[in-house]
Amino acid sequence: MHWFIVDETNRDYSANHFFIVGGLVFKPDQVEPVDAAVRAIREKYGYLPGDSFKFDTRARPEQVSIEQSTAAKGELIVALRDLGVRMITYVILHDLCMNQTYDVRMNYALNTLAYAYSDLLRQENGTGVMLMDRDNDRYAHLESLFQDGLTFSGGRKFRLDHRIKLFGMTNDNASHLSSAADVALGAFRYCVNAAGGWGKDAVAREMFPVVSSIMWGVEQGTVRRIGGYGFHARPQRVGKPDFQVLYADLKNALMTYANASD
Repeated sequence: MHWFIVDETNRDYSANHFFIVGGLVFKPDQVEPVDAAVRAIREKYGYLPGDSFKFDTRARPEQVSIEQSTAAKGELIVALRDLGVRMITYVILHDLCMNQTYDVRMNYALNTLAYAYSDLLRQENGTGVMLMDRDNDRYAHLESLFQDGLTFSGGRKFRLDHRIKLFGMTNDNASHLSSAADVALGAFRYCVNAAGGWGKDAVAREMFPVVSSIMWGVEQGTVRRIGGYGFHARPQRVGKPDFQVLYADLKNALMTYANASD
């Protein structure tokens, strides 16, 4: 039974280009080692019981310095890579969705992620649980994902319940898995924002080679493909040239960051 822990970030469109939703997929034999890794890192860097361990530096507890927080996050992402944990992400340009309600934006993101997760489970002949960060307005949509599945243009239906056996909610202090998902998604967010000028290129170049290594991908010859697997940019067709440039710039920057350590 796999576990997919999902969260959203970059909700405020005034300080970035892209709305982001994503999370981590844990295989059954990864749950205990990830839990142990987070526990060890928390203890090493002075996080006390009840303290949140998140990517946002401002969320660190008072007794943990910025340097300690940064080191803790870096060690956790490396641990996730070494354990083989995978990340699935969704991005959409704020300019293309800011006129929609938050409900519409979030539900569409969950649809895309649920489909991708179902595909991962299909490829591994597995089943799983999908849990999102607590959002009381999302209960009806989670019920619909389980009961009705997805409906594509033209009316084609796609069932999710054959692979995803439970849709539900959690929060960052309810498990160490949620902390791991927050840190990994926060690192991805930082690199996406750096590509648009809201972050330091040097930091993204150092960070993203490890972050990209945990994104779900497939080897195609000498190339590792994450598009359509661990990275989903929506919409798939962008008409306005200015917006096409922003998507192209993001993909080019992430490719540059990913190869920065080569």
